Amino acid sequence: MFQIMVFVTYLGNWQVIVGFGVVAVAILALLRKKQETVFLVAALISGEIIKEILKFIVRRPRPDASLALIQESGYSFPSGHAMMAIIFYGIIGYFIYKLCRKKWQKIIISIAAGAFIFLIGFSRIYLGVHWTSDVIAGWLLGFLIIGATWKIFNDGVYFAKRT
Repeated sequence: MFQIMVFVTYLGNWQVIVGFGVVAVAILALLRKKQETVFLVAALISGEIIKEILKFIVRRPRPDASLALIQESGYSFPSGHAMMAIIFYGIIGYFIYKLCRKKWQKIIISIAAGAFIFLIGFSRIYLGVHWTSDVIAGWLLGFLIIGATWKIFNDGVYFAKRT
């Protein structure tokens, strides 16, 4: 179980999110999906900035390092892995969901994205580097960032509809 959780938590590392993000942005750009490209980039950058500001303000220590199964540094609240997982995998899951034509495909994509998001957050608790409240806060903040970014981009604040 330990090795599985280490791998799952790795999928939420900033290096992986940035790497997958670059690939996703390149694909979206090639498909000429300007709004989706800007939306994804804006949500990821906003999430990273908000996460760092909150960690600096709250300064919550991590659980006892002697009990953790892996070593982490920095502050605990909110969980950056949980927050960025819901932002990145949630948005990518939504984009893929929109491309699916069959109901069963949409169900599989929804379950897969949800499982990725849940397991990344759970892995942080399992490995002893976050409190449960850090992960829940990360998920909630990530969801709020997606919602706020969506509202800004889809209500015409950025991409104004021409009449």
